[in-house]
Amino acid sequence: MAISESAKSIFFEEADEHLTILESGLLEMEQRGAQQVEASLVDKLFRSAHTLKGASALLKFNSISEISHELENLLENFKAGSIVPSDLLLDAMLASLDSMRNLLQITHLPDYRETAAASAERACRSLQAAQAGDYEEVAIAELEEAPAQQLSNSVKVGVDKIDQMMNLLGEMTITKTHLLEQLGSVEAMKEEIDFARERLLREVTAFSERYEYTNPEEKGDEGSSESTISDFDELEFDRYDELNLFSRKLQEISNDINEAVISIRSFFGQVSVDVEAIDRMTSEMKERISEIRTLPVDHLYQRFRRSMRNLSKDNNKQVDLVLEGGDTRLGRTIIDGLFDPLLHVLRNAVAHGLESPEERKSLGKPITGTIKIATRRSGSTATITISDDGRGIQVEKVRSKAIRLGWITEEDKLDRKDLIDLIFRPGFSTKEEADDTSGRGVGMDVVLDRLSALNGTVDVRTTAGEGTEFVLQIPLSLIIINVIQFRLGNQFFILPSALIEEIQEVTSLEIVDNRAVRQDENYQVVDLNQRFSIPVTDASRQSVLFVRTLGSRLGLMVEEIISQEDTVIRPFGAMLADMPCFSGTSVSGGGDVRLAINPTRLSQVLESAQPIDVPEPVEGAGAKSASARVLVVDDSLSIRKYASMILEANGVEVLLATNGHEALEVLEDEKVDMILTDLEMPVMHGYELLSELNRRENLRMIPTVVITSRSGGHHQEKAFKLGASDYLVKPFDEESLIRMIREYTLCSI
Repeated sequence: MAISESAKSIFFEEADEHLTILESGLLEMEQRGAQQVEASLVDKLFRSAHTLKGASALLKFNSISEISHELENLLENFKAGSIVPSDLLLDAMLASLDSMRNLLQITHLPDYRETAAASAERACRSLQAAQAGDYEEVAIAELEEAPAQQLSNSVKVGVDKIDQMMNLLGEMTITKTHLLEQLGSVEAMKEEIDFARERLLREVTAFSERYEYTNPEEKGDEGSSESTISDFDELEFDRYDELNLFSRKLQEISNDINEAVISIRSFFGQVSVDVEAIDRMTSEMKERISEIRTLPVDHLYQRFRRSMRNLSKDNNKQVDLVLEGGDTRLGRTIIDGLFDPLLHVLRNAVAHGLESPEERKSLGKPITGTIKIATRRSGSTATITISDDGRGIQVEKVRSKAIRLGWITEEDKLDRKDLIDLIFRPGFSTKEEADDTSGRGVGMDVVLDRLSALNGTVDVRTTAGEGTEFVLQIPLSLIIINVIQFRLGNQFFILPSALIEEIQEVTSLEIVDNRAVRQDENYQVVDLNQRFSIPVTDASRQSVLFVRTLGSRLGLMVEEIISQEDTVIRPFGAMLADMPCFSGTSVSGGGDVRLAINPTRLSQVLESAQPIDVPEPVEGAGAKSASARVLVVDDSLSIRKYASMILEANGVEVLLATNGHEALEVLEDEKVDMILTDLEMPVMHGYELLSELNRRENLRMIPTVVITSRSGGHHQEKAFKLGASDYLVKPFDEESLIRMIREYTLCSI
């Protein structure tokens, strides 16, 4: 009977948990020593090995079952006291865990059974040899550090489904931002209505008081008049002409309008309350969904325990790794992205920071050096601090190496912080000879690059003889980010607010030679209007955003601060990946595309005196010179704008519609060369649009490509049956999209 993919997925996640328990326990066993191992720890490891053996056998992963069975036997012997966990045996046991991880990673390969059988035989033979004390046989064991593994793509539920929910939440956030922007207009409208209402009431009341009770001039002969009056007393019978009646009607209409205005004002007030409620619910939903897709940072710590063990052995240094804040939860994407940069920092700490045992002893320090990683959450960011008690960064060595590399001259007077910033440049290392740990010129520049991709920052603090501290600050989410929106000329940009230390008006600062001092530190002030070649339209509202990037302190001078909001930053695809200084795009509530500035990448290109080219806003860009006309049909505002940016950057004129019905209305007045449509839309979905296009003779020949997140075969089959020319699954590859447009429109773009 075939094993279902869902059962395999559950097993992979369970196996990952048990392997983590086994690895953590074996490392703890090694740290405590054979005499200090508690029986409860061995029992815990035995249960994990036993459970893993049974689960893997049930799902026919026999090789994993054999290795875990051998581990179970060893742990049973530990419990019985018949053998002692020696260093050799622990090495072999840890290597067997690597073997099982690797086997879990390659289950999809066609030759899996043969490879797995050989690996299991080798691991079991190594474990048996280690128990017998046969060093020669153990030498063939897989003792190298296992590569980063991803055994499962789920956290409680499938990560892809959670990401889809987060993307939907991102769309909601954009819509919510638009509603919040409209509240200002609603308030202004309420004031105008109130003013008009008061004026109307005032004028109508004055008019009514003058004309409501007036006696018309008597007409006819005197005798007739006297006869009429004699029949009725003036106080008993009021007589009205047309002016009196009009005054009465005007008063009644005014009262009706007043009641309607009061209702409208109440409605506007309720709209404000509802939008604020949506704001709160969206924020709470973001927190809840973000929590689902997070993992304790201890998952990251576990990988460092093993790495530190190997690093300390390779460098002949005794290291005590202290881990704090392991229960802090970070997004899985963040955790995966942090492994490499943090590992580089740890390698530098061992290679450059910590002294040798002999040197530490001569300095009166403990022979064992300490490296501590502490994680804490603060608002929408997490702070990770990596500190050591070593020698500190040797600033003079940094200066000497920078001079030899030609980065600075002997005459250059750089302060201590500027010199420390040099360690983040590519190719920098103070170590003269390269080894497996350092000295290859690859390290802190990798940290800079990886943290830049995470919209993170790093600060370095070091004291000679006492140690070094790297403080990393990263956002908790890479999907919905709080940003500051600002204006340069007629263009709008955004910057993640987590990167901003402070905002000050230019008039309150003293800027000398493009430098400003903030809290006794020098910041390089960059006039973004000048660097982006965007003329200033109004210099009266200029402000400076102080940011601390990876290895640099910048003050970004902008023309005007517009707002602070939550938004979605979509990274550039392959075709726009080489744009300098920017990390992606964002769509405002009003539908405008804004570029997201990345201060780290900006700091890397500041040495060039050349201005930086910035693409024009999406609206109207390239429309007149387009060689093809494409109708984009999608209910997602951000998808429409993102597709527009890609297509218009390639000279394509873009028409937009939010659903199939609106698309048909556009096609009544406009001719297009191609249609790109989503499937799931309100009013008229994609399948209905395909049916209608196929039914109408004048529209049947327009090439129509479906762009959707639905990747199932039956979805594609139905689309092609209804006349779709092609099918593209989100997130779509931009090069494939452009290639399709060339193919179906026969236009050179």
